[in-house]
Amino acid sequence: MNGQKAKRIRRHAKELMLDWIKSVVDEDEAKKVTLKNLAQYVPNQTHIYANQQLRVSAYTLRWFEQGIKKLLKKDRTITSITVQDLEHA
Repeated sequence: MNGQKAKRIRRHAKELMLDWIKSVVDEDEAKKVTLKNLAQYVPNQTHIYANQQLRVSAYTLRWFEQGIKKLLKKDRTITSITVQDLEHA
């Protein structure tokens, strides 16, 4: 993968994660959440062990990145991908 493309994927994943966090918390907390303090609102654990397999936890940064990569294989553009697309993928 191209380095510039990976950078755009990570940046868009953070933006989608920010949108998702803001939709989950109440309005007062949503105003406090920014890209800079996003890490404070998400858990550190990124993987879970289930059914004798190690899997990526849902709604982590890595989950968003992997979902974007899967949708890019289906001829989508990075900017057109939304949180709803990732949930249904």
